[in-house]
Amino acid sequence: MVKKGTVKNVQNNGTWEGKYGLMYKFEVTIGEDTGECLSKTEKCKFEVGKEVEYEFIGGQYPKIKPVSNYEQGSYKPQAKNDSVQEFIIKQNALTNATNFVCNNGGTTDDILDIAEIFSKWVLTGEKTTASITDEMPF
Repeated sequence: MVKKGTVKNVQNNGTWEGKYGLMYKFEVTIGEDTGECLSKTEKCKFEVGKEVEYEFIGGQYPKIKPVSNYEQGSYKPQAKNDSVQEFIIKQNALTNATNFVCNNGGTTDDILDIAEIFSKWVLTGEKTTASITDEMPF
């Protein structure tokens, strides 16, 4: 159950070696609740005097956990600008032109010429009138 309260006390309570590595233990009092809080760092997630949302789990060994404000699905990827898309297209055209020349023979100048033909077609839809092999000296 999620509760809200002001942190009254935070006290270091040693360390504990668990399956996730060294954990730092703190005894935390928020409102009327006192329990153990574990942290991967030497700094407790709770600060005295701050109002916080927390989860209290009672029992023989009571625990206090911070409530995450993380909203799943709130990430919105940014659209890539046109120049990034153009670079991706040109890189792909260069890779395919290299493969073409390696399989058919030619020079690095031939690779660049073929890559230009490929990328021009993808970016503008402009097709070359001659076939690639007609334009190449190999």
